[in-house]
Amino acid sequence: MKLKRLILPSLMCALLLVGCATQRQLIEKRIGQKSDFFAALPAEHQQRLRDGKVQSGDTHDAVWIVYGRPDRIFQKVTATSTNEVWSYVAQNLDTYDEPRPVYYPLRASGGRTIWHTDYIWAPRTRFDTYEYMRIEFQNDKVLSVETEQP
Repeated sequence: MKLKRLILPSLMCALLLVGCATQRQLIEKRIGQKSDFFAALPAEHQQRLRDGKVQSGDTHDAVWIVYGRPDRIFQKVTATSTNEVWSYVAQNLDTYDEPRPVYYPLRASGGRTIWHTDYIWAPRTRFDTYEYMRIEFQNDKVLSVETEQP
C-alpha cells in the first residue's frame, strides 16, 4: 500500500524534471532556429555564444540566441541617439504565514446569536519580480550589458 502512495508523486516529479531544460539546451535550440545567422559567424564567436557570453558589438540575433526573447523592451532617448533596451526579469517566491480572521456564531442566553472573531495562521505566497539584466543596443549592436550584482 505504501508503494502505491509513492508511485504517483514520483512520476509527477520525474515529468517535472524532464520538462526542465538547461541553459545550454535552450541555447542549442535557439541556434537551430537562427541557423543561417549562426553559421555565418566565425568559430570563436560561435563558441562564445554557445558558452552563453554576449559582448559589446554583438547583434540582436546573438543576444536572442543566448538569452531568448526579452521580457520587456524599452526605448532610451538621449540627446544624441535613440537606443533600444532589452530587459530580463525573474521572480522569487516568498512564502510566509499571516493571521486571517475567522468568524463563527455562538449561542448566548435567550437564544441570541453572537458572532465571534478568531484568527488562524494561514500560508501566503508572494511573487517578488525583479529585473536581473538590461542590454542596450545602439545601431542594432550591443552598446552595454547591465547585470545584477550579488
